[in-house]
Amino acid sequence: MTTVNVASHLALMAATSPDRVAVREPHARGRMSMTLRELHEESDALAHGLGHLGIGAQSRVALMVPPKLEFFTLAFALFKLAAVPVMIDPGMGVKNVGTCLHEAEPLAFVGIPKAHVARRLFGWAKRSLRTTINVGTGRFYCHWSISELVAEGKSAGPFVSPVVSPDDMAAILFTSGSTGIAKGAVYTHGIFSQQVQMLKSTYGIQPGEIDLCTFPLFALFGPALGMTCIIPDMNPARPATIDAAKTIATIEQFGVTNLFGSPAVIRRLGDYANQNRTKTLPTLRRVLSAGAPASAPVIERFVNLLAPGVQLFTPYGATESLPVANIGSDEILSETRHLTDAGHGICVGRPVAGMTVRIIGIRDDAIAEWNDALCVPQGTIGEIVVRGPVVTKAYFRRPDATKLAKIVDPHTGEILHRMGDVGYFDATGRLWFCGRKSHRVETPYGTLFTDQIEPMFNTVEGVFRTALVGIERQCTTYPVICVDTPARGMAWVNLEATLGLRAMEIDPVNPIVAFLRYPGFPVDVRHNSKIFREKLAVWASRKLGRTWKGTPV
Repeated sequence: MTTVNVASHLALMAATSPDRVAVREPHARGRMSMTLRELHEESDALAHGLGHLGIGAQSRVALMVPPKLEFFTLAFALFKLAAVPVMIDPGMGVKNVGTCLHEAEPLAFVGIPKAHVARRLFGWAKRSLRTTINVGTGRFYCHWSISELVAEGKSAGPFVSPVVSPDDMAAILFTSGSTGIAKGAVYTHGIFSQQVQMLKSTYGIQPGEIDLCTFPLFALFGPALGMTCIIPDMNPARPATIDAAKTIATIEQFGVTNLFGSPAVIRRLGDYANQNRTKTLPTLRRVLSAGAPASAPVIERFVNLLAPGVQLFTPYGATESLPVANIGSDEILSETRHLTDAGHGICVGRPVAGMTVRIIGIRDDAIAEWNDALCVPQGTIGEIVVRGPVVTKAYFRRPDATKLAKIVDPHTGEILHRMGDVGYFDATGRLWFCGRKSHRVETPYGTLFTDQIEPMFNTVEGVFRTALVGIERQCTTYPVICVDTPARGMAWVNLEATLGLRAMEIDPVNPIVAFLRYPGFPVDVRHNSKIFREKLAVWASRKLGRTWKGTPV
């Protein structure tokens, strides 16, 4: 059986270009880089060391390590063992992390000292853990240190990975929980292998490129694609706080060709560069922004830094299926942005090769089997459903969530994933995103979708961004717009009046009934871009008061 283990890509790259730098950490105090050969050999040694502890095929290992040199060594060592790294975003909060680890039941916990302090303090996964490993100086009250395990395994020679099948579990990646409970998406070796191929073919990534990895999970693909990963000096749990000056200097210093960042990162870099008159970043060949929709003004400011012909792409997908669709800045800025501002939603482009996208009627119950009769006509807003080689088949130990999100094709046995998003196809075959299904606001006059309504208000001068929420009074839901404004914006009374006029232009019969100012929206930790509309809805209801009856404010 031919292996599909993603670690095999590292072995190939190490054999063909052993001295190429795999990972570089310019701001590190100690060791600053590893070549492909060093990464391959050290992950081999670590795989031997971990194997001596009883960690092997299908052993679940919690990995709470920031994207530094050790992160890459650990990730590839676990893949070589055919173990199952459990990836959890620590920024989701100690209670949610504890819940995720309780569900995952890892055999081992590998983390930096801060993670181990939290593990001991909050009792994370204490019933399942058999081994703890510190990534730092010494053991730090753990059973082992990573340096001990590497040293122990170095004399063992090359590591021979067990053969895996495409359907064998390779990792558990937890969702951010931005629209509900964080769930562990089960990744197989086949999915990882397909993602490497799809990213390479969709974006034309070539071995020898330089990647600035501002998002840890995407960074894992760097060495497998033959790219050198530059680790930026930033807090990966707070991408919106990235130091733009340092980051741009890093891009220039190392000749970065590929940049993947959330809209918050793109906004920070674009704003800084335009304010400081940075001319161009000529080495960049492509920029990818994902995690949440990026606004056209944010895209436009960043594109000013790119050489002619270079685009910023906004791939559409989710933890459960990525990539799904793709569109570039040329098409966004020349055409679709104007339709977005007019209430058409956000165009996310056309499905990437190998992926099939369908639109079905909006419903909140489970769908056991796929049937083409579920589909709605072209142009009708419905729920987005996808099928293809990167679609995950289940959530780990969450059968109810799996039942709601997955549909089985009875003819092929293939699993389709319900994205939890709503949208439609236009006449040219482009997919338009209209918002999360759970964020739709069903009023007596019709259903409103966040990413159709909000962009029409986001164009008002003095508005940073808006959020549509539904407020229920006496069994009726009323649409309310929360408004995020700059710290030194125009007077609220004037801005509110302008927003009211825009509401009348949009729908003079059933306009938005209230605008509430909320500077600094709550957003997800992973991307610092997804708005927590559920929290805003609770706040807005309290702000309006119990006696409010849906009358204009």
